[in-house]
Amino acid sequence: MISKKLKSVSGFTLTEMMIVVAILGILAVIGIMSFMQQQFKGNDAKRKSDLDTIKVAVEEYEKDNNCYPSPTLMANCGTDTGIAIHPYLNNVPCDPVTNKPYPYETDGSTCADWFRLYSLLQNTKDVTAIPGIGPGNIYNFYMSSDNAPIPVGTGSTPYPTAPPGSCTKKYGCIGQQCVEVQLDANCNPACQPVYDFCFGQCDSPTNPAPECIN
Repeated sequence: MISKKLKSVSGFTLTEMMIVVAILGILAVIGIMSFMQQQFKGNDAKRKSDLDTIKVAVEEYEKDNNCYPSPTLMANCGTDTGIAIHPYLNNVPCDPVTNKPYPYETDGSTCADWFRLYSLLQNTKDVTAIPGIGPGNIYNFYMSSDNAPIPVGTGSTPYPTAPPGSCTKKYGCIGQQCVEVQLDANCNPACQPVYDFCFGQCDSPTNPAPECIN
């Protein structure tokens, strides 16, 4: 009779199985977070594009009417031909997540002299995000007419002292737009992180990029 040697088969221990499951769980969480972050960035890119599209239409409206549209004319979004901003914009963009119109505000006069459009970016690490701006202080991104005042968010440094009227206006870049920079009582630019690559000198001729000189 030929004897056969039995081979012992060793499997995973409970501890090893738990470690494998934990590693797989961590990888899954990382994957989901990365996917969500890319979704957020995609949604935010759409929001910025939408605001830019609306801004162009609103500027065209102002050229023909010598006033910016009132908030009541911008209260809806979609393709309804009854929307007052038509025909300047045939398809008024809605927020890609909420499907609601983007908040729009003016100086409040009958013939508005400036406007601001707001959105809430999902990627809070976006360098153009300004926490706590707009209606209800719940938005963090805006586009506006060139003469619109800069909204100061709840996450920004306040400006309790108004600068004297003799100050020379200074400019910085927010969201690839040249905007007027707030000045302190000594006419110094109050550079904040919201100004792209401000470097503490918002209009230095020796360091103009990407600041805007005027």
